[in-house]
Amino acid sequence: MRVVVLIDNTSDHDTTLTSERGLSMYIEYERNRILLDTGLSGSFIDNAHSLGIDLTHLDFCFLSHGHNDHSGGLGRFLETIPNTPVYLSESICHERYFSSRHTFKRNLSIDGNLFQRFSGRFVPLKESRLIAPYIAAVCCRRQDYACPQGNVFLSKEKDGMEMPDDFSHEMSLAFKTTKGLIVFSSCSHHGAVNIMKSCEEFTGGHTITHYIGGLHFVDCNKTEEEVIKFNQVMHSEYAHTTLITGHCTSDKAKDFLKTSDLDIRFFYTGCEIII
Repeated sequence: MRVVVLIDNTSDHDTTLTSERGLSMYIEYERNRILLDTGLSGSFIDNAHSLGIDLTHLDFCFLSHGHNDHSGGLGRFLETIPNTPVYLSESICHERYFSSRHTFKRNLSIDGNLFQRFSGRFVPLKESRLIAPYIAAVCCRRQDYACPQGNVFLSKEKDGMEMPDDFSHEMSLAFKTTKGLIVFSSCSHHGAVNIMKSCEEFTGGHTITHYIGGLHFVDCNKTEEEVIKFNQVMHSEYAHTTLITGHCTSDKAKDFLKTSDLDIRFFYTGCEIII
């Protein structure tokens, strides 16, 4: 498997690439070429060009959830990359999303007009399902372990009523390999361990060799406590899983994670991961 981070919050001092508060990844596995998320602005397309990645031959695009730091570039993608289907949770087509973490309430929703303009491009998913024989789109139905504390700032609107976001619109990708599962979960709002358990259950209990994505550990006075608890659970349940994280894993959380003896790595804009 080859993974290239087309855009992320952080860079590796490469001034030719744009970084932003968003995430987009290009994935090659077997004969499939996949785009995971479209960042905040659409600049991932420029970065892909700079990195020599041709997005015109994608097999599909997959949106992990409805927040605009993962879907803000969707309009540019649909306009410039024809024919490629876009898989996403059905909930995203009918809900709006908001954050109240900073000084004012922010709308995090996808431009709803896109669903009408490009209606034939979308493949809404109601439940977990196989997209290819060895690629699963997985809904998280487990709540056994803690979810990120930062979720408290997030809400959604459905049928004109606003409520706390339950992240029913969040899905992950699980790739079956000869050694086990490789799981991609862009923001892990359901909690990384809950997501891993759900992926194991849906795919038949395969060992998870790698978990790639943000952990949504925000900077706050409880960050250290949150990371310590996460490390304890990972040691108990997934001590041999390689964790590759970035995006919504805050700098403060990264510093605490670096002190762990888990196998933890960090991605950035332009980063290439070979598994």
